[in-house]
Amino acid sequence: FTRSSILAALIGVAVASATAGAQHRGGHRWETGPSRFSIEGDLLVAQPKGEFATEIDTQGFGGNAGALFRIDKEGVFSIRADIGGMQYGSETIHAPFLPVTGRVALDVETTNQVFWGAIGPQITASVGRVQPYLNAGIGFLDFVTQTSVRGSDSDYEFANTTNQDDATSAYTFGGGVYIPFGITNEWKFHAGARYFYGGQAS
Repeated sequence: FTRSSILAALIGVAVASATAGAQHRGGHRWETGPSRFSIEGDLLVAQPKGEFATEIDTQGFGGNAGALFRIDKEGVFSIRADIGGMQYGSETIHAPFLPVTGRVALDVETTNQVFWGAIGPQITASVGRVQPYLNAGIGFLDFVTQTSVRGSDSDYEFANTTNQDDATSAYTFGGGVYIPFGITNEWKFHAGARYFYGGQAS
């Protein structure tokens, strides 16, 4: 599969599950209770491990979007899907557009990024106001290095090249806690960690 087709499949599974769960078995009326479908967004800080850490000596920063579909009414068992990405390195070189005059400066920026998608089960328990959880999944990691050119005083990017792009399969293992807040407890504060065990990529 290409990266775009895998992402579309993950999003499709989450949306289809939410729609099916909102119907009554014997009719076409919609439930009036809380939705069995929920979404979350996270800001991420990543630390490279293993062989990857020997090549990358810096932390990565990015974001993740997750969707959960509760299988049971209490939400102990859920199906979770995630997509996300982060940048783990960059380099900017200043170069003249016309070497003869040197009066127009360019920024040649190279960025290293990784994108992922995963789907799998999640178990969530309630301990008072705190809801700890564990999850696991199977998915992919896609490493992309790109170089772009723009004027030093401009945000307009007029040239871009993908220098390297390689994907690999991955297994994920994670855990964390949800802390509900608000009048109806529909909003939750989330803190957690996830380990990606990926295959080989160049």
